[in-house]
Amino acid sequence: MQAKSYGESNLNFEGGKATKIIELAEITSLMTKSQKEKIFSGCDVKNLAKVFEDPTMMSTVNCFLENGMNVAKTARAMYMHRNTLLYRLNAIRRQTGLDLKDFKMAVTFEILHSLYAIK
Repeated sequence: MQAKSYGESNLNFEGGKATKIIELAEITSLMTKSQKEKIFSGCDVKNLAKVFEDPTMMSTVNCFLENGMNVAKTARAMYMHRNTLLYRLNAIRRQTGLDLKDFKMAVTFEILHSLYAIK
């Protein structure tokens, strides 16, 4: 296997560290319809859709994830009290069963949202 030159690679070399940036949409777009249906089969799509289609909830989720799932940073970025943010995150947990403060559940939420968006 021949090595790729710097210009040909999919790597980001900022700060002297090599990092490949992979977009979730890129991965989910490669999935077959049956694979997507299999992932959604164990989910309450109706309640997930309520959150996915609510601009307030999704802006909260996006800001929370962009701020590294840090409650204090997210609350400051959204100009809201941290208890308001926690209330919204708990409302998402009650509605979807996914606690976005848990990394694996946050990733699951993002995968489901990405799949929902390309339906």
